Amino acid sequence: MLARPRRPLQAFVKPGGADFGVCCAVRRLALLLAFLGPASGAVAQPADCTVDAALERSASGLALDVHYRCRGASDGVTFHAESERIARHVADFSDPRGYPVAALDDRWRVTVRDGIAQARYRYDLSGYARVAASNSWAIQHGGGVLALLSSWLLEPREVASVPTIDITVRPETGLAFAAGLPRAGDAWGLAGVTLRFAGYSVLGAFDLRDIDLPAPGSLRPGATPARSRLRLAILGDREPQARDDLADWVRRTALAQTHYWDGFTYDGALMALVPGGSRPVGFGRVVPGGGVSGMIQIGARVDPRRLFDDWVLTHELIHTGMPFVRGRATWFMEGAATYIEPIVRARAGWKSEAEVWTEWLEQMPIGVSAFDAPLVQVQGRQAYWAGALFMLLADLGIRQASGGAHGLEDCLKGALHAGFTGDRRVSLAEYVDACDRATGTTAMSTLVRRHVADATPVNLAALWRDLGVAREDGRIVLDDMAPLARWRRLIVPGIGPPRHVPRPWEN
Repeated sequence: MLARPRRPLQAFVKPGGADFGVCCAVRRLALLLAFLGPASGAVAQPADCTVDAALERSASGLALDVHYRCRGASDGVTFHAESERIARHVADFSDPRGYPVAALDDRWRVTVRDGIAQARYRYDLSGYARVAASNSWAIQHGGGVLALLSSWLLEPREVASVPTIDITVRPETGLAFAAGLPRAGDAWGLAGVTLRFAGYSVLGAFDLRDIDLPAPGSLRPGATPARSRLRLAILGDREPQARDDLADWVRRTALAQTHYWDGFTYDGALMALVPGGSRPVGFGRVVPGGGVSGMIQIGARVDPRRLFDDWVLTHELIHTGMPFVRGRATWFMEGAATYIEPIVRARAGWKSEAEVWTEWLEQMPIGVSAFDAPLVQVQGRQAYWAGALFMLLADLGIRQASGGAHGLEDCLKGALHAGFTGDRRVSLAEYVDACDRATGTTAMSTLVRRHVADATPVNLAALWRDLGVAREDGRIVLDDMAPLARWRRLIVPGIGPPRHVPRPWEN
């Protein structure tokens, strides 16, 4: 098979030009004044630290020159690398006077001068990406690198328990930078989370696009129309038509999400597509922390029909609408995404109701035995389907308790609109309480007591019978005379008129 011709990728969105330089100068002056002391009557709180990083090409590929400035420490600041493997790619670490600072294990310490601790270092980004070679840490494809922020940004200690960091990255011409963090001017803000929990960044030469979508909550009845954006980074060498097909697939899939959540889930989220795997769509991951970012592996050949037949992107985008739930709650987060995914695709017109129930009839038995013990003990693939079965019970319980006025979607989008966004870390109790408030029921908390605090088995055969779901002669049969059929009929299509999202060949 002949290899496709390689064409250099261009970063479609990147800062540059005279206006950018003026903006940087003004912002740095403002930050300097803030560090020297707040003006009388000022209420804005400056960041604990600022980072000014120059991204450039190097002999090994890509490198960063990083300048850190931190305020608030009494004696000094220690900068920590996430691992020894990351520390090996830090070079030329120096203090404010330009004197070299030797590493102590994976740390460097600088003293405070005039109330500010400063440090500079050079980071071999491509060198680390080649060693890590992992979508979970850092990896290079063509001229671009996908990397967790903590892969190249050292963590300052002794500043604040969770320091706020303003990050400015100045790419060399032809290069770009993107992250899932909130952005103000030329700075990206990391707040409320330590670097070790922060998400992905994409650096170098890659295709960067903004996908325009309805803003979070803007599709609610009576809401003011507003727009948001999803940042899409496509790494690796692909022909222009393949990149366009991928961008169109992400846009339509994200639009299908807006119909479930009453708007997109998170303004400014980052989704990176990286080459890899033998399947059209492979491994996916979303990382909350300071913002929302994720990645998905895409096979070498881009076939739009096979892309839209896949579930991974829809599953991962659901994660962008939910906070990270602490305390052995993987079953809850993954169960929600597993359960909602076919519903979102069915409401978009990409699956039939019978196909959704067929999938659940086949797969939910994987999780049923987990209910013989408290759900916090479930692990692995069983956690996904035990969580999905829990969500089916919750969906059914909410519809029964509300007389059909609400369903699981009202629980999830209600929590989202109440501030339980994808960049937060919350307890299960906090999230469940927000869910119950949104639906005006106690359905979710009742199920948590029954299956998380206690262990209550689920009779799945009886559930299917009462819902009127069965398989006969190899096909699904839905009995509308079953005891719970009234509620079952609301689960897949939802309430209200259908809002299909046409696929490219259906336009």
